[in-house]
Amino acid sequence: MTSIANNFVDYSVATKATGEAIKADEKTSASWRKAGPLVAAHFGTIAHLEEQKAQFIADAIAPYVDAKHAKALLVELPRKNGKEYAAKKSENAAYVQYWETANQAKKDARSTYDTYFSRIVKYAFPTEKAETTPEATPVSLKTKIQNDIAALVKKCEKAEGADFDLVATLQALNAVLTAVNK
Repeated sequence: MTSIANNFVDYSVATKATGEAIKADEKTSASWRKAGPLVAAHFGTIAHLEEQKAQFIADAIAPYVDAKHAKALLVELPRKNGKEYAAKKSENAAYVQYWETANQAKKDARSTYDTYFSRIVKYAFPTEKAETTPEATPVSLKTKIQNDIAALVKKCEKAEGADFDLVATLQALNAVLTAVNK
């Protein structure tokens, strides 16, 4: 049994560390409050910022978060139920674990980027976000198509045992997305 005396930290050290943490948190909050209006002034509306989300994340968020996230997104993984995945899985039993770990890292990276994006939206448009409804916010046809195609891509990526050519379908959806983004 370890006594409390062995783990004793001077009270002043503990209170100083707490105070420094609070100061750092307040400084961070002030930085977000400063950045929010600047983003709002540039984009004007949430809809316009949302249309530029990918580029904004690439320019304003990705360079400033842990580099492991960018590295994770650069790893190319075959579709889980695709031919390439099956071939690699049969060649190397450890490939399944590698694929799962790499895929989770990609999900974590996207989640981190999305968290920061949501935070800047909250500071840029604090009341507008809460008061808007999907019907009240005009969304361009381009954005609607992008959202619909992205949702279909996600469904296809999660699909298991599809009775159609999943790879060809994903290629076609990505081709449509490329055409819309031009």
